[in-house]
Amino acid sequence: MPCTRREHASVESLPAELLLLILKSVYVDSRKAFTMICPHEWCNVFPECMCVPFGPYHTKWNDDDDLKSPSVFPYALSAVCKAWFDVMLLVPEFWTRLVIFVDDGWTSISALRSQLSASRNLPFRAHIFNSQTAICQDTAEGPRVKSVVDELIPHLHRCERLTFDVMHNSSLPSICHTFSGSYSLLTELSMQCRIYDEPQGFDNEGEERIEPFFFPNLHSIALTGSAFVDAIKTPAWRDGGDLSLFSLSHLPSIKNPNLTFTGLIHILNKFDSISSLELKHIDLPYDPSEQVPRGWDLEVQICSILLEGFKRAPFKAFNELINGLDLESQTIRACELSAGCVNETMNFTLEDIHSTEDLLSIIPTLSNRFVSFISCQGLNDSCLELLSKPDPRTHLWSLEIVRDLTISRCPGISVRALKDLVESRLAEATARAEYDDYDELTPLGSLKVFDCGLNISQEDAQWFEGKVRRFLGYGGV
Repeated sequence: MPCTRREHASVESLPAELLLLILKSVYVDSRKAFTMICPHEWCNVFPECMCVPFGPYHTKWNDDDDLKSPSVFPYALSAVCKAWFDVMLLVPEFWTRLVIFVDDGWTSISALRSQLSASRNLPFRAHIFNSQTAICQDTAEGPRVKSVVDELIPHLHRCERLTFDVMHNSSLPSICHTFSGSYSLLTELSMQCRIYDEPQGFDNEGEERIEPFFFPNLHSIALTGSAFVDAIKTPAWRDGGDLSLFSLSHLPSIKNPNLTFTGLIHILNKFDSISSLELKHIDLPYDPSEQVPRGWDLEVQICSILLEGFKRAPFKAFNELINGLDLESQTIRACELSAGCVNETMNFTLEDIHSTEDLLSIIPTLSNRFVSFISCQGLNDSCLELLSKPDPRTHLWSLEIVRDLTISRCPGISVRALKDLVESRLAEATARAEYDDYDELTPLGSLKVFDCGLNISQEDAQWFEGKVRRFLGYGGV
């Protein structure tokens, strides 16, 4: 009998049922497991437990995924061949995280339309990216973003997260003219860019005002300054509640003459609590005579604050307004500093501080337990000396209650000054015999020093390890 030639198997030859099982397994593996407060809340209406280990109700999309990666689920697998793509369109859960590109490798509107249709009526997340790494002019970005937003609008009522990470501020949609009605599922709204050009203007007189919008369950907000000013044109855009993140970037007074620091405080004070408040490159006018709640009088509870890129006057103004607020941590990054304008917090970080800033006048005003100096070019042995002995006039120690000290990328310090700091504080705490761990000077419990260009020998490391409960140190460049 003649031999028959066997056809070579291909990825397209897998039976659809087997392919679906494989794809569902990859889907679950690509997600992140989480623990439910009530493990059987999905099956308590049935006579027996219906929970499936590692099933879709026990996982969620992993927020740590690099969404710009070509291997992100489901896009890499759906691109294998048309047969795989067609099978994947049958599973709505696969398409509940949409990654949409608006650069040269942009996602076509027909592809986006197919993905939205495939997700059926399930809640979804939409992430709009310009994946270019270099900052450059992209004239095609604005029209592409508009096309994407126009396609999303009919589906936004089931959107849980909507994030924009684009090149131009002018490419971001207007909140006032895009959203209409109530978006009860939306928990995260992020509008970020890399070039802060002028947004597209709207003719308020010639354009009909759409129905007001509501985000009743929004708990994470990250907006550019112009998007924020646009949003607050509708007073009910957010009223009360708890936020995990409120981030605001690039809000200059010259473009927003009607908004002051007092007005910003009034807006923040509408919320019940803000876990993390991030204000970056904010420059608003401030009139001390304006009536506004301050410090302890603020109704909003804020856990941590990050200030970045503040000039001296706005830095001083904002810190005066929040002085006395019960914070757990504060990070000051790339700011012009003002002595006496830093809140007492448990955790405090100074980062990317220019060498022209006078740390010798700042350090004596600090009172924190966990302190980090990162890329502070003005931190030198004279600064460490302030921490090594009491003020001769007041007999008070700078950073008296500091227990954990981290110094990174500060090339102006020496091993000798670090040893003096550790030894003197240990000797003082020992001399006091009894001390309160929270209110008085104690020996350093943790010292971490790295990337400061220090030559820390093995003998030095052993010395520190004998004086400090936890020591981590290496030279670096």
